[in-house]
Amino acid sequence: MGRNRKMGLDYFPFDIDTFQDIRIRKLIKYQGGKAMTVYALLLCLIYKGGYYMMWDEELPFIISEQTGFEEAYISEVIKSCLALGLFSKELFEMEHVLSSKGIQERYRDICKQINRKCDFVEYSLISSEEKHISSEEMPISSEEMPINSEKIPQKKIKEKEKEKKEILSNESIKKKAASAATHERKEAFYHSLVPYADKYGKEMLRAFFDYWSEMNASQTKMRFEKQPTWELSKRLATWANNEKKYEKNRRAATGKTKQERVEEFAKAIATKLATGDTGNLQDGGESALPF
Repeated sequence: MGRNRKMGLDYFPFDIDTFQDIRIRKLIKYQGGKAMTVYALLLCLIYKGGYYMMWDEELPFIISEQTGFEEAYISEVIKSCLALGLFSKELFEMEHVLSSKGIQERYRDICKQINRKCDFVEYSLISSEEKHISSEEMPISSEEMPINSEKIPQKKIKEKEKEKKEILSNESIKKKAASAATHERKEAFYHSLVPYADKYGKEMLRAFFDYWSEMNASQTKMRFEKQPTWELSKRLATWANNEKKYEKNRRAATGKTKQERVEEFAKAIATKLATGDTGNLQDGGESALPF
């Protein structure tokens, strides 16, 4: 079995004109010189994994631990980076991903320098032409190289078509295999949560599992697999604390406890059952699961 191809980088260049960039100048003006430390550390984390990084609620803590800055300050710096275009705001809002066109172009150029195949499988912000052709390469236009279709042997055309079909078939097989492997890991992730059922309860574990096991578009990774760090027990503890904060705010807004809201919901279900309105009620047999 071949080794997994490395995606991350061991280094990335730092332009000597970085501090002349109007976006960097504004970042320093609005957030202070410390903001450059936060931005530089974010770039290190991104390039360590490739050309993007999934947003993670623990990220401000990770940056805070390494820089000594307050988590609230780090969150504000990240917001400024998004507003100034140092990270793509659109990509962040749609996919919760930190990246930019400049980051991806730099990643592509470094891969080219070290003769590494550069694949933008997901979250790409550069066009397909830019991925493969640098500004120094001059593609030959059809006007410079006229082609007479009558001179092309039909056998070669058929061979190329056959090769293309084989490539597509192989890619399809690889995608199915990758998806199957991810589903196996998803099941393993589910079973890793079972020992915590008594401590945190089925409801919380189900919400935790559904969120962190969400797959990307290509079904090759789950959300938790994209995090720079992952320790299950700490993630569960953080999730539980956040739920307590949410419940406190919800109670303040509605004037009702969670139990009271559950009882209210149960009464509404009982009313539907009594009137025969069961169109939206389903029993998927999930009560038999650990959570």
